Amino acid sequence: MQKHTLSQQQQLKQTAAQTVQLMRLVELSTTNLEQEILKEVEENPALEIDHELELQEEEILENEDNTLQELTDYYDEDEYDSYEENTILNSNRSKDDIFFSPTTSYNNSFQENLLQQLQEFELSERENLIAAYIIGCLDENGYLFVDTQNIVMDFMLTYNMQISNNEVEHILKTIIQQFDPVGVGARNIRECLILQINLKEENTDIEIAKKILNEHFEIFSKKQYDKLQSALHISNDALKNAINEILKLQPYPVFSSETMDNKAIHITPDFIITIEEGELVLNLNNNHIPKLKVNQEFKNQFSFHNPHLSKEKKIEAEQFIKENVAQAKSFIGTLNLRELVLFDTMYAIMDKQCAYFLSGDDKDLKPMILKDIATTVNLDVSTVSRVSNSKYVQTPFGTISLKHLFSESIGNEDVSSKEVKSIIAELIENENKRKPLTDDVLCKILNEKGYGIARRTIAKYREQLNIPVARLRKEI
Repeated sequence: MQKHTLSQQQQLKQTAAQTVQLMRLVELSTTNLEQEILKEVEENPALEIDHELELQEEEILENEDNTLQELTDYYDEDEYDSYEENTILNSNRSKDDIFFSPTTSYNNSFQENLLQQLQEFELSERENLIAAYIIGCLDENGYLFVDTQNIVMDFMLTYNMQISNNEVEHILKTIIQQFDPVGVGARNIRECLILQINLKEENTDIEIAKKILNEHFEIFSKKQYDKLQSALHISNDALKNAINEILKLQPYPVFSSETMDNKAIHITPDFIITIEEGELVLNLNNNHIPKLKVNQEFKNQFSFHNPHLSKEKKIEAEQFIKENVAQAKSFIGTLNLRELVLFDTMYAIMDKQCAYFLSGDDKDLKPMILKDIATTVNLDVSTVSRVSNSKYVQTPFGTISLKHLFSESIGNEDVSSKEVKSIIAELIENENKRKPLTDDVLCKILNEKGYGIARRTIAKYREQLNIPVARLRKEI
């Protein structure tokens, strides 16, 4: 496996503010990073785009494009039809073009939206740092996937700053859980639903619904409605109305912030993986990101021999220039460090999922959680989470989200939940629709194949695949 390393070296000697900036830049997708850089250039006169370096890279890209065009011209229409039939096709790929152009219904990272909402609060640097760290620990559904005590320990290791569990809980409840969409920052589905129901206008149905969620959630989740009705001492109609109010809530807070009429837009992959002579090669897709340098004209524009300026004005101007130049150098350094963090993290992921990137088959996905990659690259889990959120990798078989590559192990440490889900989906797709496979039968088949898995786990994965139970799949 070839590793295209980056040549720059960046020492991590940063203030808390600089570390926050790095975490924020790591979180951004390639498209949003470009916008952030242009904004920084506009605000800091000491920064400028290095057009000479960009021209050099454009020449390299032009040579590569010419090579691609030659390859495209090589295939005539009949040859391409044959090529297309025998190639793994991506749903985003155009039939008129041998090279696909990935598109998807895609929104900006919800973490980026939360960081923007964070700016509306007047917080100290310490509080802002803790809040940003918590945001980085949220999963793609808006849930906080780590314990607050773990955040305290990771925070100490990352920033060498002592914080308390009470501080984390306070910021989580008074800031993060006040964000839109409602329910974000919840630790579980019960807390998510309670956050939403608390904002509903009070009436009898809402009051009963709150009692169900706060006091009888376990009974409700098991659909033991007779016990629930008896415990609440209410009529059947009252219970039905309260449950209907609960069913109106969103189990996944992030989904509530997305509209269904989003149009498919072009996405720019953050990484590109190719296969060269049977080996995987990784590159950052940063060709469209502006290259920066310190504006030397700004740095040297002030003449300290100007007779028309007072000593105080000269000192003030010198300070202004020094501060902007220092910020420019810091921003460029942080961008370089971002590249190293992204590259090393993605390389560790590629190395772990080598078989998958060679085949494109979900069955080849190995169990992999954020902590596995964090340990490999010597980063904290929240940083790896930021890298994987809203990032895409272009592969020989299509463009996929990094989140797709993560899954937990099932029984045998070498078996991932993605592999098991893929087999379940395949079995159900090929089942006799007049006699569909029950969860018990699926469990027996998988155990015979060597997958030690329980029936309740089969049911959970089937539900995650949005596949109904056997009796609802039966066809006459």
